[in-house]
Amino acid sequence: MTYNWIRAAVRDTEQWLKLRPSEQKEVGLIGDISGSSAVSGEGSPLRVRFKFLLGELVLGEWRPTFIPVVFEGSEELPEWPALDRLPPSNVPPNVAGYQLRRTFVTRFPRGVSRQGPWLCYSPRREYLYFVSLRGSFDEYLKLRSPKSRQNLKRSVKKFLEKNPEAFRIYTEPESMEEFHRDAVSISSQTYQTLMLKAGLPDSPEFLRAMREKASKGEARGYLLRTQEKPIAFAWCTAKGDAMTYQVIGYLPEYAESSPGTVLLYLILQDLFSLEKYRMLDFGPGSAFYKEAFATGKLEFADSYLLHPTLENRWKLWLLWKTECFSTAVGSMLDRIGLKKKIRQWMRKSAQKLRTE
Repeated sequence: MTYNWIRAAVRDTEQWLKLRPSEQKEVGLIGDISGSSAVSGEGSPLRVRFKFLLGELVLGEWRPTFIPVVFEGSEELPEWPALDRLPPSNVPPNVAGYQLRRTFVTRFPRGVSRQGPWLCYSPRREYLYFVSLRGSFDEYLKLRSPKSRQNLKRSVKKFLEKNPEAFRIYTEPESMEEFHRDAVSISSQTYQTLMLKAGLPDSPEFLRAMREKASKGEARGYLLRTQEKPIAFAWCTAKGDAMTYQVIGYLPEYAESSPGTVLLYLILQDLFSLEKYRMLDFGPGSAFYKEAFATGKLEFADSYLLHPTLENRWKLWLLWKTECFSTAVGSMLDRIGLKKKIRQWMRKSAQKLRTE
């Protein structure tokens, strides 16, 4: 196994560090991993947003820069990566270390540990839900129970009868501005943006990145509208034969119409009809819609190698202790039946903020 791709990533990082901050890539992606989420695309130098969380409430952030190390199928290789192939001397100044994507779940212990010359941080094992796009859409629907399939089709049919031109797809660079504008108008009113700061970025840099993706044929923006206005969106990007469900959102006042479910149904119908992609990747993290629509899941862990400085030590310690405390509190609230109620309260609070 060669590590030319690591050396290439290092060279990319060195070039990236020469840019002014406004020129550096900082493309916000949705991320459900408690404790971290990527701020730019795989394969390019990136900042990672480590979030100090209490449940879903963001208490603070830390954004170090990493060299991303990605290897296809690494979640099936218990020994990947070999640490002697990742010496600290290869890391440029002002870079914290390496981000190791989708390592085998037992490669590093959960939490903070010392691994050779590095401090290693592995938040926790995660699940990546996906839909296999092999076969036909009708065959995919038959994987659901008859009752579930019937209810799903009824919801979609009811929505489209009221809004026959509801579904729109944006793939060209020149159409990204319109999609971005409408998607941001939705995202800015969602619980994810108002409470978690995890919505679609409203910035020229993000729009520029969307156009770049579209120019490479790697972008699909989906929008769902009523006759009056857009009410739900999904920003999806392709890499090879995999499409990733990146950022989503819908207007909370339309929740009874199940706009997220309707839009996902139409997206899957579109992707199956293309016969171009192998899978739709829902990204890491658990959610009801992921479990309901997925045909499979992968178990993995994202890990980080950092220089063992005093600053990194105490920040990682605080990050991990916050995560442990949050998990313990969440488990306790779940056992006594309050977790769901608190989440509903947070969503109502977000809606109140939006209307004030």
